[in-house]
Amino acid sequence: MTSRFLINLVANLLILSSIFFTSCDENVVMESQQNVVNNKWDYADAKTFTAEITDTVQHYNIAVSLRHGFNFEWRNVWVKIETTFPDGKTYERRVNLVLSGPDGVWNADILGDNCDILIPIQDNAFFPQVGKYSFKISQDMRVNPLGYVKTVGMRIEKYSTPK
Repeated sequence: MTSRFLINLVANLLILSSIFFTSCDENVVMESQQNVVNNKWDYADAKTFTAEITDTVQHYNIAVSLRHGFNFEWRNVWVKIETTFPDGKTYERRVNLVLSGPDGVWNADILGDNCDILIPIQDNAFFPQVGKYSFKISQDMRVNPLGYVKTVGMRIEKYSTPK
């Protein structure tokens, strides 16, 4: 077996085990990732995620996940996140996803060329309406397309009081 094959095998096993273990977490309301075509994230390639919210009293943590290549050129990624509420109203905001420290060291889990990071964008959030919420994430950098981006994802989990 070649070392490349072993690295790919280990990476795939880690991804499958993380999916298995996170899918068993009853606090996770929604978690999904979408691939970026040819690892080049274009302005027009917005990623859309949907979450069914059934409890307006419960608070939630919201995070964006990103997988990028080790040779990614930037320390951060600016994104636009458009939220569509169950009643059809929308809200858009611009969010800075910080990927590394000033020293250039990635704030990610790194395996081979994959840098995986989960970035909290809102803790202790609440949803004012019961129903389906849609989140559209698009890259908002000055460069288009944005190279070395492999996947974009989102995670919403129930908030629990820190201990």
